[in-house]
Amino acid sequence: MKILRGKPDPRVVAPVFAFVLAAGAAGLLLPSIDAVFGTVLAAVTLFIAAVDLDRFEIPDLGNLFLLVLGLAWTLEVSEFSMEAFAQGLLRSLVAGGVMLTVHYVYRIARGFDGLGLGDVKLAGAGAPWLWWSHLAVTLLIAVGAAIAVLVGRSVVSGQRVDAHAAVPLGAFLAPAIWITWFAQALASP
Repeated sequence: MKILRGKPDPRVVAPVFAFVLAAGAAGLLLPSIDAVFGTVLAAVTLFIAAVDLDRFEIPDLGNLFLLVLGLAWTLEVSEFSMEAFAQGLLRSLVAGGVMLTVHYVYRIARGFDGLGLGDVKLAGAGAPWLWWSHLAVTLLIAVGAAIAVLVGRSVVSGQRVDAHAAVPLGAFLAPAIWITWFAQALASP
């Protein structure tokens, strides 16, 4: 088989390895229903991250699936409470609205887009998975990781970070959604 003869493609190996770790951790440490949802969440967020790294775009279908799955999980863990469902929708609207505001303020201030609309939709789609208090933590994890990668790349290459350097934020935000969700699932009784 030709696929086994060459060097493994890190764009494939890294997400598969991350998925195996995430699914294993969910299966070992979470109740069964959370483990199932967490495993699917890991697959979706890794798919979104891989596409964003490859194409600098976040697939709308990935965002839609993330949102629908998050609302389904919210219903499941709340024993089908419509109030919990409404809270999940509200978190989605608030997170997306805040990010959309950042998108437009940046565009007005700098004259170009600094945050893509795919990232805005991703923040909204991931919000039903997270408690209110964890929305900002998730964004902090994503932005911190993106900055660390930019600085690390700059140090290794010996070049300054360009103010117009494109960063696929979704590649950091999507895994941050899973990481934060997993931490809050572990902390839940």
